[in-house]
Amino acid sequence: MKTAAVSGLWAARLQVPLRATSNIGLSVVCMLVWASAAAQDGTLIVANRDGGSISFYDLEAGAEIARVPIGPVIPHEVDVSPDGRQLLTGEYGGNDNPGRHVVLIDIASASVVARIDLGPDSRPHTALFLPDGRRAVATMQDSDQLALLDLESGSVVRTYPTGGREGHMVRLSPDGARAYVTSRGAEGTLSVIYLDEDRPPDVIVTGPGAEGIDLTPDGSEIWVANRDDESISIVDAETLEITATLEARPHAGRIDIAPSGLAAMPNGRNGVPPVPQMLRIWDVEARTITAEMPIRDGLPGNGNFGVLIQGDTAYVADPGRGTIQAFALDGSGTRDLVASDREGPDGIAWSPIRLDVMAGDNREQGE
Repeated sequence: MKTAAVSGLWAARLQVPLRATSNIGLSVVCMLVWASAAAQDGTLIVANRDGGSISFYDLEAGAEIARVPIGPVIPHEVDVSPDGRQLLTGEYGGNDNPGRHVVLIDIASASVVARIDLGPDSRPHTALFLPDGRRAVATMQDSDQLALLDLESGSVVRTYPTGGREGHMVRLSPDGARAYVTSRGAEGTLSVIYLDEDRPPDVIVTGPGAEGIDLTPDGSEIWVANRDDESISIVDAETLEITATLEARPHAGRIDIAPSGLAAMPNGRNGVPPVPQMLRIWDVEARTITAEMPIRDGLPGNGNFGVLIQGDTAYVADPGRGTIQAFALDGSGTRDLVASDREGPDGIAWSPIRLDVMAGDNREQGE
């Protein structure tokens, strides 16, 4: 990965011209503060739940360079295709205005390619590309189903019952044959859905508020954050049994496991009582905590954080305070402010593609 050296703490106001399109303004002015020893390449992509939009941050330039409106049915999560060229988000919406579309976006041009209608009573929260990049799955929280999508035709191929209540997050097995859905309603469950088979899902009770989820790099374990139980359930992907239960901080609702074998897990709560906001780093194989860093200076507060590990950095989005922060994973405690005064930043993804409004071409990392 290419890096750009930065010395000391500095701040820059950057105004970057954007191509005029129907979805993007002519320019975006963004104040970014960096204290990192190295800035990464590529594009950081963030869902703005309050702004109803998707932001694109060029990491080499250190600026937000584009923003694509999604609408009042607000997005919560984003996912990037295997080739890094497209992204998916879902119209989740509010309780009084649930969404029904999955939105496909071209990253290089920051433009909407398609809106796929999942129908009423869907409210898609998480949409993910399958490994082939031509299909995707999306949770349908209000109908307790999972949708399989054909992205080329923009259609729903089929739906699967989850067997849980309020299916919120989904992750895929490495081969794309299974989908794992966490359902935070009722007792809190993990559903194993067999995408290529006609069989009912296997449903494992993990704990109240089952929400955050990720798989180990080899796909052998599923880690589930039980937000209301202050626990992590580790499920064996072969036997579908809970093999270990780890203690989590109060209201920890997201997990991101990196190929390096480290996992990042922020905790926060929308509601009362407030709890200290921290980012906990795990060694997945050893199942031990390697670092713990304050998100909001360790002070109590309400939050619900998106998290992504990219390289040696964990990015954390704070919707409540409108910030995106970067944390070093080496245990040094280094914490940098990437952006502030954002409109409820939540789900985060990364692409090696730089927007052509910056580069004049579709440069990929390493070119």
